[in-house]
Amino acid sequence: MKIFIFTKDFPKKNFIGGAEIQAYLLAKYLTLKNHQIKYLVLKGKKGLAQTEIEGFKLFSLSSQQESDLKAIINFYQINKKEKPDLFFIRDFRYLFIFYLTCRFLKIPVIYNTTHINNCLPYPKKIKFSINILATLISAKAALIHFLNFKTLKKVHVITINRLHAEILKTKYNITATPIYNSMEDNYQKFKVAEKEDIIVWVANLKGRKRPEIFLQLAQELKETNFKFLMIGYLQNNIDLYKKLIEETQNFNPNFKYLGGQAVEKVDEILAKAKIFVNTCLPEGFGNNFIQAWLNECPTITLDFDPDDIIKNNKIGFHSASYEQLAKDTKFLITNENTRAEMGKHAREFALKNHLPKNNVLKYENYFLSIINKKQHD
Repeated sequence: MKIFIFTKDFPKKNFIGGAEIQAYLLAKYLTLKNHQIKYLVLKGKKGLAQTEIEGFKLFSLSSQQESDLKAIINFYQINKKEKPDLFFIRDFRYLFIFYLTCRFLKIPVIYNTTHINNCLPYPKKIKFSINILATLISAKAALIHFLNFKTLKKVHVITINRLHAEILKTKYNITATPIYNSMEDNYQKFKVAEKEDIIVWVANLKGRKRPEIFLQLAQELKETNFKFLMIGYLQNNIDLYKKLIEETQNFNPNFKYLGGQAVEKVDEILAKAKIFVNTCLPEGFGNNFIQAWLNECPTITLDFDPDDIIKNNKIGFHSASYEQLAKDTKFLITNENTRAEMGKHAREFALKNHLPKNNVLKYENYFLSIINKKQHD
């Protein structure tokens, strides 16, 4: 198969996004199965530039100085020239515009959800204000989102979890195929003889990830002498989070902010840790969940348990309130046997459901079914 894969950016040292990592793993493992893969990103240092990574081609549609329109024009030209068997996109913002191009060229489009908002036509209301420009910007964002959502009816859809597929089918009669996210297993590489008294939080620091809740937890439980480690790049509310982190570090010697880290470094830290805490609002399927599970870290999540996996497989707790989150954390701190047993359950589940070499087969079969159907139409 010849496949084009698109996300706006490519995962790199100073930018690690969940959807981008998943697209990268898909490109890598499809390449290992001898498929021709070209990974497209919107902008690069040089427009129409191509480099090779892990055996596949990384291609920038335009330079940083050029407009999005230029990137879209180049997208049309490269698709017309190379005629891929299908186009896979994991960036909701560009679904509608790239679908129009692919429809004209008769190239099948597959979209992979990344967030619960992908499954809703109006996730945010238009913000009306006396500032006309701000109102127009808000209205434009709502319109683009709606157009992207309506496009789901016209493309092939893969969802990040079963809940997304259920929402799309029951509410909007959109058929979708769930395929869970994958992460590479580095546990044996970093495994230690005995885990340390460490609790870890991993995400890019922004509003919907709610890092301030973990800071509060670290402060409340500082007398346990467990180390509380926070990992992630600052993405928004930067001044606020810098201030909160600095205050917590000043008053709590057991808390440390490690900044953004590469995927393997996160695995190295999780391999030593005993507990993983998640405070994010419901989204899709965090890569950090899978990393924690592969590294035998039971998960305590505040509001988000994808497909009730944590609850049903006894690999941690879905706390649902901050008070319960603190109680659940204390419980695992003081009940080592239960914590270790949950960690083993977590790894067993991840090995069964989240290895790239297994999930890429699901993508491959799905892609081939679309291509075969097109050939027989």
